[in-house]
Amino acid sequence: MPTGEVRTAPIVNAILHAGKMLFVPKILTKDGTMDFFRIYSSADLASLPSGTWGIKEPGESLEGGQTRSRGVAFDRTLSRLGHGKGYYDRFITAYNSAFAYSPSSTSVTSVSSNHRKPLLVGLGLREQLLPGGEVPIGEHDWKMDVIITPDETITSDSAEKASIATKA
Repeated sequence: MPTGEVRTAPIVNAILHAGKMLFVPKILTKDGTMDFFRIYSSADLASLPSGTWGIKEPGESLEGGQTRSRGVAFDRTLSRLGHGKGYYDRFITAYNSAFAYSPSSTSVTSVSSNHRKPLLVGLGLREQLLPGGEVPIGEHDWKMDVIITPDETITSDSAEKASIATKA
């Protein structure tokens, strides 16, 4: 593994063991075009071949021929850009159907204090982080709660400050 790379094995294993969705990068072309593909299990992760820089990278398909899901980009207002099929947003909406929480609401009116909205965290490379307002969103789109890149962590507080500074 190249020096200076963050060792993500403990985070990756915790995500997979918790049943969360995990996407990892894959370099697609020699000019550096990259995409993100879903890893489905620890065994799936362990089976990945080494890519361009000696870092394990997923193929576009699993061993059984099933196509991997992909992920794309974020912007500074915590918006997430996928491939437009809405799988992620529908999943989060269904998960949150136990209480009145929608993508545009700012508070939870839960009948059960044991069921909370999940914390939506996006891990991305600096190249995946676009300026605020660059990712188109609709009323069904869920924003991230936190976006973490190698250079910074963006939360709703920092996204709001950036939005105000841009308008000024």
